[in-house]
Amino acid sequence: LAWLLLWCVVFYDSLLSAMDVWIVNDTFNHCFLVVPGVLYVLWQQRGAIVARAPSFSWIGAVGLVGATFVYALGQAAHVELLQHIAIFGLLPIMALLLFGWRVVLVVWAPLAFTLFSVPVGEELIPVFQDVTADMAVMMLKLVGIPVYRDGLYISVSNGDFVVAEACSGVRFFIASVVIGCAYAYLNFVAWWRSLAFAVFSIVLPIVANGIRAFGIIYIGHATEMEHAAGADHLIYGWFFFAVVIVFLILIGHWFSDGHRQWQNQVTQIDSGWQQRNKLALVVTALVPFVLALGVKGIVSQAGSQVFDVASPELEVVPAEQVIANNWTPRFDDANVYRLGFDSSDGVSTYQAIYFRNEPGHEMLKWSQRFFDVRNWSLKGQYTQPIPGLGAVTVSHVTSLSGRQRLLAHWFVVPGMVSSSVSIVKLQQAINTLFMRPSGGAVNAISLDFKGAMEQARVEMEQVLLERAPQLSEPVIN
Repeated sequence: LAWLLLWCVVFYDSLLSAMDVWIVNDTFNHCFLVVPGVLYVLWQQRGAIVARAPSFSWIGAVGLVGATFVYALGQAAHVELLQHIAIFGLLPIMALLLFGWRVVLVVWAPLAFTLFSVPVGEELIPVFQDVTADMAVMMLKLVGIPVYRDGLYISVSNGDFVVAEACSGVRFFIASVVIGCAYAYLNFVAWWRSLAFAVFSIVLPIVANGIRAFGIIYIGHATEMEHAAGADHLIYGWFFFAVVIVFLILIGHWFSDGHRQWQNQVTQIDSGWQQRNKLALVVTALVPFVLALGVKGIVSQAGSQVFDVASPELEVVPAEQVIANNWTPRFDDANVYRLGFDSSDGVSTYQAIYFRNEPGHEMLKWSQRFFDVRNWSLKGQYTQPIPGLGAVTVSHVTSLSGRQRLLAHWFVVPGMVSSSVSIVKLQQAINTLFMRPSGGAVNAISLDFKGAMEQARVEMEQVLLERAPQLSEPVIN
């Protein structure tokens, strides 16, 4: 308990950021119960725990090094998700390090359950949107309804639908997995039954959400769009998901081979608990806190140099003007925005400059978008190699009205030019940890087109070869 209290004190900033997500986002309200629930289970299994011989674990030490590395990257890059993974992952890792495999094997499942405290999963929204759209279109074709799909837009003869972010089913997926894993631990004896039910709780919500999307479109089509829209849409969705959760529990009840038997009576205490070197135990327990404070010290002393890039013929504009443009990427909190338009070829250019990678001005975070998802849908992507820069990602986006656009984007940070979000974020973290300039820039070039896609790709390639190098020259002040 003393160690947990110190854990709360040292990692208070990361814990507060996690709790902010738990409170604001209904998807993660259950996270408040995870750690207390795990502690309750450990207490109920105390008889089995103290009957095993404790020892230090070198594998736990390796895990501690890995958790510290992830925490350092999270702190340096201001990626709260990495910090959350590190601090909650530290709980089972330290249990393994301090008490060894023989003890941890008794309670490995509840210790692993601690990771459900991490508010993660909404990053899967784009993937789930595609899967939901695929399943809905497939089922519409199976029942003989003519359907046309363009990205995330689905059209039937008497109505148009879009698989929006809220329709991806990620919220229901997370709830189903948490409930399924908890039920599997508490209501199964055989390990293979627990594993099978956990896998079932993962597959079921994905399939169910595809059926739900099909049902909404089918009802709308059958009723000439009088139902399954607006409030009907929401009521139908919640009712459907409630039925699916009940179905999940009924399957678990039918498949169950018994209930978890608590070993909460201490009848035997292994002698190893009394023979442990108390000083070594305390020193080892303090190691993660010393490492974390060291990481915080390095990040706080990171360099203050201002990063910028060349901006030939681009105009500095306020954020409001950027948002007013229909095509522009949605990157918030930049220090400087620049726009340009060439009337000779219809090419639009965008820059967002982040002088430093600091809280409140992070270039890469989950809310940033390369296009406004309310007006545009991703139809496809490809990479365009540019000599001296590498591969630039080009997105083919389309609107419900039929407009088509190619949108190329890439990032410039000290030491790297890339269009990979994860690689650029890693480079920013390394720059911070090594006291280098940590800022960056987002570059985007947009081309509206009609007709053949191949011709538009040729035009975009020529534009990128001519202009991308000019927009990628870093300037350090």
